[in-house]
Amino acid sequence: MTLTARTKAVLLGAIVGALGLLAGLTPPGLAVEETLGLDALFRLRGPQPAPAEAVVVTIDRESARALDLPNLPRKWPRALHGALVDRLVEAGAAVIVFDIIFTEPREPDGDRVLAEAVRRAGNVVLFEYLYKETLPLTADEQGQAMVLERRVPPYARLAGAAAARAPFPLPKVPVKVSQFWAFMPSTGGDATLPAMALQLYLLPEYDRLHAALAALDPARAAGLPPTAAALRAGRRGHEAMRALRVMLREDPALARRLSVALRDPARAEPRLAALLDLYRGPDSYFLNFYGPPRSITTVPYHRVLRGAESVPDLRGKAVFVGFSERAQPEQQDGFYTVYSQPTGLDVSGVEIGATAFANLLENRPVRAAPHWVFAAFLLLWGMVLGAYNRLASARWAILGSLALGAGYFGIVYLKFAGATLWLPWVVPLLVQLPAALFLALLWRYADTNRERRNIRAAFGYFLPNKVVDQLAGNLGYLQPGRLLYGAVLATDADSYTSLGERLPPEELAALMNRYYAALFPAVRAHGGVVSDVVGDAMLALWAGGDGDRALRARACHAALDVAAAVERFNAAEGGLALPTRIGLHAGELVLGSIGAADHFEYRAVGDIVNTANRIQDLNKRLGTRILVSEAAAAWLDEFVFRELGRFRLRGKRQPLALYELIGRRGEVDPARLALGGAFVGALAAFQAGRFAEAGAAFDALCARYPEDGPARLYRDCCRRFCDAPPAADGDQLCIELG
Repeated sequence: MTLTARTKAVLLGAIVGALGLLAGLTPPGLAVEETLGLDALFRLRGPQPAPAEAVVVTIDRESARALDLPNLPRKWPRALHGALVDRLVEAGAAVIVFDIIFTEPREPDGDRVLAEAVRRAGNVVLFEYLYKETLPLTADEQGQAMVLERRVPPYARLAGAAAARAPFPLPKVPVKVSQFWAFMPSTGGDATLPAMALQLYLLPEYDRLHAALAALDPARAAGLPPTAAALRAGRRGHEAMRALRVMLREDPALARRLSVALRDPARAEPRLAALLDLYRGPDSYFLNFYGPPRSITTVPYHRVLRGAESVPDLRGKAVFVGFSERAQPEQQDGFYTVYSQPTGLDVSGVEIGATAFANLLENRPVRAAPHWVFAAFLLLWGMVLGAYNRLASARWAILGSLALGAGYFGIVYLKFAGATLWLPWVVPLLVQLPAALFLALLWRYADTNRERRNIRAAFGYFLPNKVVDQLAGNLGYLQPGRLLYGAVLATDADSYTSLGERLPPEELAALMNRYYAALFPAVRAHGGVVSDVVGDAMLALWAGGDGDRALRARACHAALDVAAAVERFNAAEGGLALPTRIGLHAGELVLGSIGAADHFEYRAVGDIVNTANRIQDLNKRLGTRILVSEAAAAWLDEFVFRELGRFRLRGKRQPLALYELIGRRGEVDPARLALGGAFVGALAAFQAGRFAEAGAAFDALCARYPEDGPARLYRDCCRRFCDAPPAADGDQLCIELG
């Protein structure tokens, strides 16, 4: 089935689209997009200024030395942390987040000091440890198992004093960290550390949010703490966040109406928008890193504790306290990220938490398209690439693909840099685009090869294969013919004119096609080239070296096989037989492209072509089947020839010695050999001018072989020459044929 160009374009587009879906939506494809694609966008964009609202207070080697403490956070006295909390409250910190594990009590006085400081502050969020436990479901150790996540809160005294507590799970090294949980589905949808920190940080906005909700849906608002003070006093942060989240996600229309109700043209509302988007947003986000380690404002622990002048203004800030080193690759709480340093220094967990908080506060985490949008885009992009590359020429396919790729990557980068919208580019540009171009070029190459084969096959009906090969490589081969030595075989069919009168044109054409289908293989089997076909006449060529004996032998073999093929054809066709005359001559000829302007034909030109046609025509007068010139028959001992004498052909001045090709030696009927021997003796008497003697000999041959045309011709000539002898042409007589 032949496909149209449009169908091929659609088909290739579907293939490239399916390839994109297969490569882009499988776990390996998604991982490559995240690992390679997202990282490249971060590095291309470069570091960005972090919001001033987030500050990291680091427990580091510098502080350990300044405070004469071990560089192990778990061994620092908790009373010191209590003093830090008091100092941060005094400095005006809005939220204090501890990324430190306090699951077990230690020294009583220190625990008491820290708990009292946390209670007084009223804005401290403590880290909860998330413990994963594997429970077997069968007795078999290799059977199925279930993984449970259990939250391990700080010890009771400290947990009861905190404003909130929340986990912050991150993968273990060496897994790259690129996302964070805002809400944990595995624990019932509870907020994580960054989300809870944002809730407390934006607690002053809660009253407006609740009032707007009460005006829109009083029944739902009644289930929530009415004020920020009530929420803080009841330690109901998790409950309120979970309830609001369920409410707004189940009723998107309510979320939109609430957003409109809270909009105040007189004041900017980025914080309320961030809070609403947190409640109705997804469970997880991609981190929008601001740069390498310590891109978030970072202050050593000891400087804050001592109120150093270098400490930035902490009023209204969210302060994250945790372990973070400036230049220690073996830090205890580092995570592999896009900004991990070649030295081995990673981004600390506390800085990742602060980054997540800042992303939520700015409402600018990296947002990725949903999988169904990604799938639709991969399919559409593949269709566009496949269709364009299939329809465009090779040059424009390459240039267009480069332009499309550059334009697409430019859009991807601008969206990422301007709106932190992450569009996939690895699969579209590094898989689909080269695949579309390669497949289109490969398909075009296959089509071109098929067209060339068709053209070669078509030319092969009119030109020799060698010439077709030369023309396929260089049209400049169309040049004037070359002078060569060769043999020419000419055939002509009797009864063609009468058949043409009897048969309709379509039947005559079908008959001639069957006729030539029988003749051509006999020529080609012996290395011949069918040069010309006109009606019922065929011209075949053998061209080669000067006087090439093997070339002439192949031509004679072909003549015999053509005669045999004609006999088989005539036997099969019955009443539509085409008896065929064959003439063969050898000599110099011009072979090549003959013509001018925009029309050329590949053919042989020279006297031997005309002579071969005259020789085959002489078969009519002699009643023979295959006549061969002396030039073609010389020294071919593997064949049996009958010498027929010299003839001056119509339109020729020089006489030509001719032979009848009887057959291959060893295959000729003895009766034919006897005729040939007797004919040679009679011919010798004729050529010597002994016409009476020759006439008697030819009379005897005609009596014995009444169907032999050459004997009858010479008998008649002897009768005429006895009365009026002809003038000798050199040392031998020749027969004039008008």
